[in-house]
Amino acid sequence: MASDPSKAQGRRVRELLSIAYERELSNELADLEVSFSDWRRGEINAFDVSQAIHDFHQGVSRELYSRYQADPDLVVARAIQKGVISKDEAGADLLEHSSGHLAAFNH
Repeated sequence: MASDPSKAQGRRVRELLSIAYERELSNELADLEVSFSDWRRGEINAFDVSQAIHDFHQGVSRELYSRYQADPDLVVARAIQKGVISKDEAGADLLEHSSGHLAAFNH
């Protein structure tokens, strides 16, 4: 017995949502990592690193969290449009499922 296509699409959307969130978060953490590297080299002090952590937590970390709590279909479509998730990764079925959102982002 095959699973309901809408359930399968929902699972795929949630999987891609998780992948996209981790990728965007990882990119932002890489930027934060620069502060730690600068601190280890003595280019900035511990207070500067602490401020960078605070700014990350209050800013981009919260923005990403909020973004990824929104409508999963819309968020995944945005991730595809921005190149966070490739069209190949999404697959033809999901691209068709997301076509309305993708069209809106392209206008």
